Formats: sequence, C-alpha cells, structure tokens
Amino acid sequence: MGDDALSSFVAVFLYPDESAPSVSRRLPIVGAGPPAVIRAAAPFEGVAAVDVFRLVDASAWPEAAAYLYEGTVPGTVEDGEGVEQMSTPDD
Repeated sequence: MGDDALSSFVAVFLYPDESAPSVSRRLPIVGAGPPAVIRAAAPFEGVAAVDVFRLVDASAWPEAAAYLYEGTVPGTVEDGEGVEQMSTPDD
C-alpha cells in the first residue's frame, strides 16, 4: 500500500434513485474518522453552487466511505480542489 493510500480515502458519491451516475474521488484523510458532510463545487445554471453529500456508509473506513447526495445550494468551496470536508453535520 502506497503512502497516498495511507493518507487518503475513496469517497463514493451516490445519487438517489440513480438520477445521476455514482462517482468516486480520492480525498485526503483530515481527521480520525470519515467526514460527516462533503461539499463539492458544482456548476448550476451559470452560478456558483455546491453539491452537498452526507455520510451513509463508513464500514470500509479508512479505505472508503459512501455519501448520499442531499442537494445543490448556492455558494462556493474555499478549497482549491473544489471539495470541503466537514467533520460534523452541523458545520
């Protein structure tokens, strides 16, 4: 296992009712457990927006975790990678 695999995990982004294909992305591990919420930059009708995903399965942590799409909201993410990890749902 390489250093990248030890310091990162695969986030699998799922959409309800298969409204869009699921996608995955390797992200850095930033805490002791998986982030509760991931916000990802998303184009939305020409305005800045973020897709919000909530943790639904962490049984494969720290190798992987699954997140369910909750919705798209106006805003931006500050991270240069276009993704923000939040440790608690209230962040």
